[in-house]
Amino acid sequence: MRPRVSVVIPTYGRDRLLRRAIESVLNQTFDDFEILIIDGARSESTKELVRSYGDGRLRYIPQRGKGIANARNIGVLKARGDFIAFLDDDDRWRKDKLELQLEAFGELPSNYGLVYTAFTYYYLERDKVLGIKHPKASGDVYGHLLKDNITGTSTIMVKRECFKKAGLFREDFVTCEDWDMWLRMAKVCRFGAIDEPLVDYSIHSGQFSFSKYLSGRYRMIDAHGDIRHDPRILSYHLLQIGVLKLFSGDRSGAREVLEAFRLNPVMRGNIRDILSSFLDVRTRIYILKFLGRL
Repeated sequence: MRPRVSVVIPTYGRDRLLRRAIESVLNQTFDDFEILIIDGARSESTKELVRSYGDGRLRYIPQRGKGIANARNIGVLKARGDFIAFLDDDDRWRKDKLELQLEAFGELPSNYGLVYTAFTYYYLERDKVLGIKHPKASGDVYGHLLKDNITGTSTIMVKRECFKKAGLFREDFVTCEDWDMWLRMAKVCRFGAIDEPLVDYSIHSGQFSFSKYLSGRYRMIDAHGDIRHDPRILSYHLLQIGVLKLFSGDRSGAREVLEAFRLNPVMRGNIRDILSSFLDVRTRIYILKFLGRL
């Protein structure tokens, strides 16, 4: 019998955190699910960890270390549920996440294919919540996603059928592969949002590479003509990149800032979004990481 929900957890050599993630799924109030553990390290200890639960809902799937986009794609292709939910191995869910998302789907029109939620930024090493990221939009969110990744992948539940229309995660993205996926998904379905933090998104040392983030951000611009060819949207991206570079000590960020104002001298259509972005908890955390304070 097919499960209602397939939960995809990519992992790579982090058994302690993986156990925490798995148990946050097993403790859900809704239990008609399967859990697909996609192991990029092909580790015997991870395999044994999965077996130790003695729960037939867990499926261990070895992967040849081809990155998180490939791991998620394997999960999507092997999923049997009508809905797919993603959980990174260092994150965890609140116990009613799946139940509340399925309830939301039941209340939404059929053209809604994805439901995401608010989440907390959880500082793992200090057992401390740094802030809450609230949903920015619902319904037609394409315009919002052109500027910012308004979602968190571990919050998302999506109808499996939507991947047939939107395609899979692009494996040539170094980072931002999730943002790219949800932007493409927003072309084929509407998004529902739950303004309740149902996920702890973990912040920890060694997690964030600024150079990789920049590569992903530039790749987003190159991959999407609706960003690249719209001066207002492109200026928004360049301003964010430039400011983050400057905060990290890279003076070349001034070039992006100047180019942003050349493209859109008075930041028409962007001022509110820019202010919102720089006041957002995610930006504050990025800046703290660049400064070495997290």
